Amino acid sequence: MKSKVDHTTFRNGDLFCSHCGGKQELPLPMQVEMLDAMIGAFNKIHKSCKPVWKQPEVNQNLSVSQRANWWWNNGERGASSETMWYCLADRIKRREHPHDPDDFKRCYKLLKVIPEWKNELHKLKEISDVWARLVENWGKLTEMYEDNERNQWKTFKEIGMYEFMQSLIKGEFSHHKG
Repeated sequence: MKSKVDHTTFRNGDLFCSHCGGKQELPLPMQVEMLDAMIGAFNKIHKSCKPVWKQPEVNQNLSVSQRANWWWNNGERGASSETMWYCLADRIKRREHPHDPDDFKRCYKLLKVIPEWKNELHKLKEISDVWARLVENWGKLTEMYEDNERNQWKTFKEIGMYEFMQSLIKGEFSHHKG
């Protein structure tokens, strides 16, 4: 039986160790057996790593363009946050929206790096009706996310962010009143 290593994961398309910051690029596409072997080898190498890695922080004195490039290279990316980046950096548009609080977290962190883009969120409404509903409720989603973070996700069921996001995605709810 393979031993579990709980501090290795996928990050921005690479294998990643959240203890030491080590990463291994994945030459995709690849056979599942090869991926499994690479994960096993990566876990073995990083099994005893000490938690010394810290998420890099952006220099807020950089220009918006420089911070956008910094985020692409250093931020925690997912399909929906990359969609935001492409749209708000006036690049090719993608269509992926956040599906759950974990996706939202990456979008939230992007806006922490580039707070000026909060005023540009309206551009995302053009991508899809789902994005439009999410943008219309961005303040409420941010409040719910921050409440979850403050409570270390111990009261996530009571806060109901996942359910609220699903209602927006399905079009069952259009705008938060309050």
